[in-house]
Amino acid sequence: MTTTDAPTIGLAYDDDGSGPPLVFLHGGWLSAASWAGQRERFGEEYRVITPDLRGHGRTGASESRRYSIGLLAADLDALLSELGIEECVLCGLSLGSMVAQTYAARHPGRIRGLVLAGAVQTFPPVAIPGPMKRLLTPLPMLASSLALTGSGATFRSLLSTIRPLTGGPWLARDSEVRATALETVEAMPRDEFKKVFAALYRFRPPELDRLSAPARVVYGEHEAPPVKRQSRDLASALGCDVHEIRDAAHLVNQDNPEAFDAVLTGLLEEVER
Repeated sequence: MTTTDAPTIGLAYDDDGSGPPLVFLHGGWLSAASWAGQRERFGEEYRVITPDLRGHGRTGASESRRYSIGLLAADLDALLSELGIEECVLCGLSLGSMVAQTYAARHPGRIRGLVLAGAVQTFPPVAIPGPMKRLLTPLPMLASSLALTGSGATFRSLLSTIRPLTGGPWLARDSEVRATALETVEAMPRDEFKKVFAALYRFRPPELDRLSAPARVVYGEHEAPPVKRQSRDLASALGCDVHEIRDAAHLVNQDNPEAFDAVLTGLLEEVER
């Protein structure tokens, strides 16, 4: 692990292997460790880069009072520029999918391939008109919950609202994967949790019509139906296939890494033709 001296913020990241660059972006309130299986699987053929996004993991808190998906995409651009990476295959999950969408829209010529996993176009993944969304903002309630119970309990409360949609654990079907993710969320400072939530809530999907690179959209069999719908909409906009991974929930790359890696391998083979 090394740390950049990027103009915006030094992002902690892992940089393994050699070959064409393959960049993975983790989900909200998690960390680069969630891509450990993919680092091992693809590290012999590719240069695998897994950053901890601003506010997360080893990167930790920043002095910025307000986060946005655009800011996280700018951090990624600074990191890749620092590493001398002009083109890459970019893979993002959940929050990471938002950052990947934004980066790809801003820099379509630098994307050789794109994978969006557990991908959403809005948060929450339902259409709410702009004025109403501002009026119904959950941020004051979220702040109260964080102050009273902390990051871990607040996150569990959010999970409880999703479970009725899936009939079982939404975050991950694998109990060890789920427990590790919850421990990671628990360690996040309350202020950082709130800033990340606000960035998710304010996200507006970018236009991806300038992107010509091959793409894939992936979600788990046990993903929440609203996420599946938005993922299919993204796939339609990108003109690419949707892959539903069996025996997997939101953290699809960890629940069923073999199936997820097979989809990614197919994309990489198409990119290298």
